[in-house]
Amino acid sequence: MVSIYDIAKEVGLSASTVSLVLSGRGEKMRISRETERLILETANRMGYIPNMSARKLRTSKARHIPEIALCWSPTQHSLFLNTFINVLQDMISSGEVREMRFIILPYKNGELEKLESILITNYFNGIVVPPVFQEDIDFLKKTNIQVPVVALFGDIDQYNLVSVDNRKVGKEVAEIFHRHGHHRVGIMQSEEKKPALSVEQRRSSFLNTCQAFKMEAEEIRGNLPGPVHNKVEEGKILAEKMIKDNDIPTALFIQNDLLAIGAISVFSEQGINIPEDMEIIVYGVNDMLEINNPPITSISYPTGEISRECILLMDKALNRPGTKPVRKIIDTRYVFRESCLY
Repeated sequence: MVSIYDIAKEVGLSASTVSLVLSGRGEKMRISRETERLILETANRMGYIPNMSARKLRTSKARHIPEIALCWSPTQHSLFLNTFINVLQDMISSGEVREMRFIILPYKNGELEKLESILITNYFNGIVVPPVFQEDIDFLKKTNIQVPVVALFGDIDQYNLVSVDNRKVGKEVAEIFHRHGHHRVGIMQSEEKKPALSVEQRRSSFLNTCQAFKMEAEEIRGNLPGPVHNKVEEGKILAEKMIKDNDIPTALFIQNDLLAIGAISVFSEQGINIPEDMEIIVYGVNDMLEINNPPITSISYPTGEISRECILLMDKALNRPGTKPVRKIIDTRYVFRESCLY
């Protein structure tokens, strides 16, 4: 890594002069514009990267603002991240919580342990993490993290939890189909090499409840002909297969909003009337579900409520270290539209 001493040697100036310019104090210390330009151009050419941690430590007058790690997998729904940031800004601006900085730490589901050296060294003042794979939950259970942790999934005794009851969701959808008199229903979900535990919880609860009500339930997924570029395309392929096999249930629970958009477009093209021929409930929130003809009933992950409770818990933990972990389960929100009237 290039240092200020390397740059100083390259330009033939003192390290202190280089340091003043790179820290933005060149003009204040009356260093000439020509010298500043030379140093900055040389630093850029040599690939200099400033040490931000050291810079923070040197800024003695800066007030302390807690830095919170938000461990984030790219497979998580982007809507949550957008909502979380907006809720955080509103809560800080209104004075409801103290000012905090959230820093995103990307990781792949099932590989949270790769961040262990960062999570256990008290580098951050707090950690927020959505562990949806068993490997990540097991890692957190056995890892002694000293700073406050808020998990967005998984029952881990030593950490705070803000989540939803996925098993309850699967059960409720099956109960709705039963009340509507269906005998043959289906559940559609994306074909993943390893689905998230939240998806599996909804699936197993739905199927078990259908069995208890003696409803025939079919899983619609997998056996795709080749690589699929996105979930909308996958939904189209699965729907086309259903029609080709003449395998159309009278009610369908779709576990992903993008998957649903693809499938519903095929149903419409093939003359399958919703809800007359098939009632549909979708887990996920997407504006396309509302403007579809007919509008589609959806169960939305309560991103705003989850974000708010998570931030409140972190604020409380920062202000009162050592408080007992809290477990909060937020109710999912049903938006009943014409595809499945309650």
